[in-house]
Amino acid sequence: MFAKAASFFTVVVTSAAALTTVSVLNNCAQQVDPAFTPQVLLGGVLTGGFPLAAHLTQVVTFPANYSGRAWGRTGCNAQGVCATGQCFTGGENCTSPAPAGPTLAQFTINGFSSLDFFNPTSGEGFNLPVTIKPGSGCSTAPVGCTAANNVGPGCGDTTTCPTGVGYTIQFC
Repeated sequence: MFAKAASFFTVVVTSAAALTTVSVLNNCAQQVDPAFTPQVLLGGVLTGGFPLAAHLTQVVTFPANYSGRAWGRTGCNAQGVCATGQCFTGGENCTSPAPAGPTLAQFTINGFSSLDFFNPTSGEGFNLPVTIKPGSGCSTAPVGCTAANNVGPGCGDTTTCPTGVGYTIQFC
């Protein structure tokens, strides 16, 4: 069902000083609840996730030297119980990683030698296609997962860009 979706759930990542700003755009036809572990800042408050209606944008901030995962949850109710991408704890405001199942976008910002490390992966499960597109300042081509078992260009491969480069993550 989700593999046939022609719309996109997008996360745009840009770095500023020690923080990384992430604009989350849900361009899917249905609500997608983005989740993050560890938690990120939303309006200055730590959160692990939130509902995002179709075609809306929300801005979050990765703390300095962030190393974590983002994924899209689908079919979630007000208590944060989801059809896919369910968190172990925390409900809507995820406070733990999801069990195996969702497609992941993984980032380590400023991980080593002023480089960011990132990869999409569907090795532990697949619920939505994921593509990570580096912004200007990085010559790395987009990488993405289009199906389970790390199918897709660069799916499951760790890639690098200089710290400070922006990114776009698309779900769907």
